[in-house]
Amino acid sequence: MSTVGLLNWTSSQHYDHNGDCPCTQCGKPTPMRSHDGEPVHKVCAEDWNDRNPGAPRHQHDGRDLGTRRFHSDPPRKTRKDGAR
Repeated sequence: MSTVGLLNWTSSQHYDHNGDCPCTQCGKPTPMRSHDGEPVHKVCAEDWNDRNPGAPRHQHDGRDLGTRRFHSDPPRKTRKDGAR
């Protein structure tokens, strides 16, 4: 099992424009959301992943993207010339 440190949450689905909700980990307000819509700061999700190394993993094309609860966005497909 590989370790995923920092999560890649570049998708706009991770930001809620409707306002802040209490983070499920620290209780402070956050507009950030997990893939399941759970309010959580990205750093709190990364900390949870670090503290729960045995949690079920999320895989994409054989790559470990983190735990099922908090995982990275799948890699974007790039064109052959390297442009996105």
